Amino acid sequence: MAILEVEHLEKRFGGTPVLQDVSFSLEQGQTLAILGSSGSGKTTLLRCLNALEQPDAGCIRVAGETLFDGGVRTAQHGGRLPFGLVFQAFHLFPQYTVRENVTLAGRLQAKRRPDYRANRRAILQRIDDEAVRLLGQVGLLAQQDRYPGQLSGGQQQRVAIARAL
Repeated sequence: MAILEVEHLEKRFGGTPVLQDVSFSLEQGQTLAILGSSGSGKTTLLRCLNALEQPDAGCIRVAGETLFDGGVRTAQHGGRLPFGLVFQAFHLFPQYTVRENVTLAGRLQAKRRPDYRANRRAILQRIDDEAVRLLGQVGLLAQQDRYPGQLSGGQQQRVAIARAL
C-alpha cells in the first residue's frame, strides 16, 4: 500500500500555473527526491503536501486516508505527516565566489597529492575545468564569479549540487 499518493495535483497563483497535473506514489520505505529548476514548483508541492498551501485540484492520500480531493481538504492530520520531508541545506561559503565554492574541496585535496608541487598548475587547471563543466550542467556558468548572497535560493542549491558532484 502506498504511504503517499498524489493524483493530478494543480496549484495556481493568480493566473500563473505552478503545479500542473502532478501525480506520483510513494511506498513505505521508499525515498523520493524532488528536483527541478528554480521556480518550477518544488517548494509549492511540499507546501501542498504539508497543508501549508491549498491545492486548486487533485487528490492527496496518506496511508489510504484522503486528505485533499478536488479542491477540498477532506481530513485534518494535525500538521504532521507520517513521513519526513528533507530540504537541502547548501551551506555555501559566503566569502567565496560560486566557482570558488565548487573548487574548494578539490583544491584542498590536491595539496595532499605527492606531485602537487611539481604539477600544481595542471592540477588546478583540471579542477577549474571540471567546475566550469559542472556549473554549465546546472545552468550557472554565467554566475560563476558571483557570491552566494547575489544568487536566489534555487541558484544556491544548484551551486551546492555542482559542488557535491
